[in-house]
Amino acid sequence: MSSYARTALVFALGLALFLFAPAALADGKTEQAATGLQKKAMDDYLTTDFKKAQDKLEKAIGTCGDNKCGPGLRARLQRDLGVVLIGGQLDKEKGIQSFVNALKIDPGINLDPDIKTKDLEASFNEAKKRAAGGAPSAPDEQPKPKKPAANTSQPEGDFAHSPTTEQQVRTSIPVYAEYNGETPLVRVIARYKGFGMADWRNVELKKMGENGWGGLIPCADVQQGVTQYFLTGFDSNNDPVAQGGDRNNPYKTQVTNDKPEEAPRLPGSSPPTQCQDTGDCPPNFPGCKKSAKPAVSEDREPTGKEGGEFCEEDAECKSNRCDSSKCADYEGSNAKAPRFWVGLSGALDYAFVPSVEDACKLNSDTALPLNDKNYYCVDGGADYPTRDPATGRAANDAIVTSANRGSDKVAGGGALGNIRILISADYSLSGNFQLGARLGLILNNYPGAAAGEDAKRFAVPIHFELRGTYVFGKDALFKKGFAPYVFAGAGAAQFETKVSVKTVEIREGNRTDKNPDAWHIAGPGFFSVGGGGRFAVKQNFALTFGVRGNLAFLNAFAPSIGPEIGGAIGF
Repeated sequence: MSSYARTALVFALGLALFLFAPAALADGKTEQAATGLQKKAMDDYLTTDFKKAQDKLEKAIGTCGDNKCGPGLRARLQRDLGVVLIGGQLDKEKGIQSFVNALKIDPGINLDPDIKTKDLEASFNEAKKRAAGGAPSAPDEQPKPKKPAANTSQPEGDFAHSPTTEQQVRTSIPVYAEYNGETPLVRVIARYKGFGMADWRNVELKKMGENGWGGLIPCADVQQGVTQYFLTGFDSNNDPVAQGGDRNNPYKTQVTNDKPEEAPRLPGSSPPTQCQDTGDCPPNFPGCKKSAKPAVSEDREPTGKEGGEFCEEDAECKSNRCDSSKCADYEGSNAKAPRFWVGLSGALDYAFVPSVEDACKLNSDTALPLNDKNYYCVDGGADYPTRDPATGRAANDAIVTSANRGSDKVAGGGALGNIRILISADYSLSGNFQLGARLGLILNNYPGAAAGEDAKRFAVPIHFELRGTYVFGKDALFKKGFAPYVFAGAGAAQFETKVSVKTVEIREGNRTDKNPDAWHIAGPGFFSVGGGGRFAVKQNFALTFGVRGNLAFLNAFAPSIGPEIGGAIGF
């Protein structure tokens, strides 16, 4: 072998050893043990047992050392340790350093998208900047974990307040403060943020004694970790004039699985009891499939500035939303949303009537209509032909039948029917379903008397209906804005439709052409279905516009369709 070839072979072997030695040195059993610890640690993290998760990851990192595990695993362990330290609010600075260590081992590593949050992402980006200069710290150089000091430093302000230092998980945190300022307060809120919550929430404090204000942070939002809060007091103009802490320097309460030796409580009250474990994750907690619903801490209307008023922060507004220095409109809460609705509506029928022969002519013996479709004729507001014993027989005999000259015949089709003015009463069984009734007056109805005398007509011009309505959209009945709806109903009402008819009378050889009205009398039983749109101008006032279809039966059968427009007020 030539000298050149030997040199090339030695160089290739050296390069291979340099590139693959770390993988070759990795211990399979060690990696398996470290991977098991990593999996258990992240399970602990998702169940909010952060200290156990930290201990397992640090043990895995120590087990792997500098070269007993592959670089990919060592980088993932450092990354997950950073997630636990930052996400569990244990030590943010140490968590960022763990991210730096991970990036130094594997520059291509990224956060797990299933557990990524804005805070973790911001910390990871900071670690990328730091990783550009300086080597990662060795595992044995990392400081020993310390118990998070949630209450070593508490803020000061316009309130005399001693915060609860420890509370058990899922147990309301009492907040009591005494105001020591000069400007009179009419309202005090505590803005709080429990572990895993993306946004701050409000809880109204009640006046207690001369200067005291007290309330409870809802138990459902008290999750293991650190719960932060600060106080804001408002004057009669709802302007913030007093402060106890702020977003950047809030009061802090450490929440653990252990019950405090001395249970915290409001003055003169019993200690709050622990809420039932629903099995849900903390609100918006990374990696959870669902989050706990916010608890309602007060069963009363929130106070604050109305929509459109000037504001500087969310807490000033009744809606808890300050956009572009103006309060957003308050839409209310489901607990305070109106359930009982009273309304007024109008409906118009366009009916489809059958064709018929001899619409007006009567049976000479019984004086009942010859037609079997329940048509009754009227001329000039009176029955046609008249039922008067002295003159009715002659008038009826004078009408030429449909078989001759096409007289007394209805072609059928569509025609304008009744007009309905209805009062409605509905109860919202949920945020989407209403059950109620309609009662009203019917106009444009049959003016004669013969149909009533023959018991072929619902004599009272009223409309009675039981109805169920479904409004689409999450809790649509509790919110402002537009939502489509469908309904179904049944009841009793007049369904009477007027159509024109031509008759020919022959008396003593003289012909007379007449144009009476033929009334098709259907109902009184009916079914109705329909749908349309509901626009809630306010939470307690809504307009509706839709189309209803009716199917009348009993005296006669007739379908109809028409618009329905109305409005309702909720209580």
